[in-house]
Amino acid sequence: METTWYSDMGALIVAPFKRGIPQIVEHGSCKKGFYATAALALVSFLFSNILPTLVSMLFADKLEVALTGAAALSGIGILGLAFGLLFAFIGIAIYSAIFSWVANKFDAHTTYESVLKIMWYEQAYNQIMGLFYFLGLLLLSVPFIVILGFNPDSTVIGIAWITMFIFASIAFAIFTFWVCLTMLSRQINKSLLATFGISCLTSLIPVIVIVSLFAIIALASSR
Repeated sequence: METTWYSDMGALIVAPFKRGIPQIVEHGSCKKGFYATAALALVSFLFSNILPTLVSMLFADKLEVALTGAAALSGIGILGLAFGLLFAFIGIAIYSAIFSWVANKFDAHTTYESVLKIMWYEQAYNQIMGLFYFLGLLLLSVPFIVILGFNPDSTVIGIAWITMFIFASIAFAIFTFWVCLTMLSRQINKSLLATFGISCLTSLIPVIVIVSLFAIIALASSR
């Protein structure tokens, strides 16, 4: 079955547990995962930087300034995006290498490439879901903003708005974490609990290494 990065992401968004995760585990690749991450990082950049600047300048009746500003931001943003992807690749590559090593110690029989593939898809998934979360929260906030506009002293509405924001954030974090954990566990063919434990150990190893290096440097400099 031949798939594309956008069909993989579409399935992961629409039906993550039924279609998306099995499709990515069986037919996904590192290249498609990277393409998805790069494309969605560009979309996130457009939504968070270019469009707000362009719209604000357009409302100020400065079309030429808006286009010039958008072009300047695009150049700077694309350069920053390239560096961001480079650092993301380094971080993901190191994490995937450590994770696959730790997982194989627990009889996961996985490979570095398979873990790296999942890491790229997780990056892309978190980006697109973060965008959906922002837009959804914005839409849900409109009624509260309108009501507060007519009645700015309403404490009940303010508390309800904050409560909705907190619960929505918690629900979003739990759901995206569960999807990513499930996808990784399916890839390495381990239980969710075992995968979570391996992830925790993997995250601890760089911390231990860095702390040990600082301790060695501190001891060496104190002599």
